[in-house]
Amino acid sequence: MRILADTNLFVKFYHRQPLPAVVETAFADEANELCVASVSAIEIYRLWQAGKLKDHPDNWLDLALPSWTVIPMTVSIARQSVLWNWEHRDPADRIITATASVEKIELWHTDTVLKKLSGYPGKYFTNVLK
Repeated sequence: MRILADTNLFVKFYHRQPLPAVVETAFADEANELCVASVSAIEIYRLWQAGKLKDHPDNWLDLALPSWTVIPMTVSIARQSVLWNWEHRDPADRIITATASVEKIELWHTDTVLKKLSGYPGKYFTNVLK
C-alpha cells in the first residue's frame, strides 16, 4: 500500500513521538511505500523557524528522507491545489492534498480542517493521543 503522510505524521514518526497505533503499525510495515510531498520540506523549515521544532532540519531531514518516496510538485498538482473551492487557504496543505488526489495515494493526516473537506483520498488521525 502507498501512504502519503502529512508533515506532522512524518516529523513525529522520524522523531519517534507517539502516533496512533494503526499509523505506527502501517509505517513500520516494510511492505508499505511511505510517501511525503516535497512541499513538506518547506513546512518543516517553517516549523523550525517558528520555534515549533527544536532540532534544526539540516541535522536530520536528509537522514529521514532515504526511506521515504518524496513526491515532487508537478503542474497537475499545482493546478489541483487551487481548483478546490475550499475554505482551507494553507498552500502547503492544499499541495499535499492535491498530491494525494493526482497521484491517487491515500493521505494520512492530522489536519482538522482537511478532515471536513472532500475530493481527495484521505484518512484523518487525531493529533492528541489518550
